[in-house]
Amino acid sequence: MVDVEDLNEPAGTAELRRLKDKYRKQNIANDRARELVEEDINSGRYSDAQADEISRSFEESCREVLDRIQDEIEAHCRAYKLQSAASQWADE
Repeated sequence: MVDVEDLNEPAGTAELRRLKDKYRKQNIANDRARELVEEDINSGRYSDAQADEISRSFEESCREVLDRIQDEIEAHCRAYKLQSAASQWADE
C-alpha cells in the first residue's frame, strides 16, 4: 500500500512515516538475524575469540544500517522542518 500525503498533515509526513517504518522493520530483521547468529555461535563451532569477533562484527553491522536510516530520517525532518525527536521513532 502506498502511503499518500494527507492534505491536513505537514508536507513530508507520509515519507517520514515510511522512513520510520523502514527503521522499525530493519530493527526487527536485526533481532531475527541476531537469534540465528547466537544459535550459530552457541553451536560450539567457534573459539571464544572467534565467537566474540562474530558477535561484535554483527552488532556493528546492524548499528551501521540503523544509523544510516536514522540519518535519512533526520535529514528528511530538517528538509521539511518536521519534529525529529529520536525518542519518537528510535525504539519503535
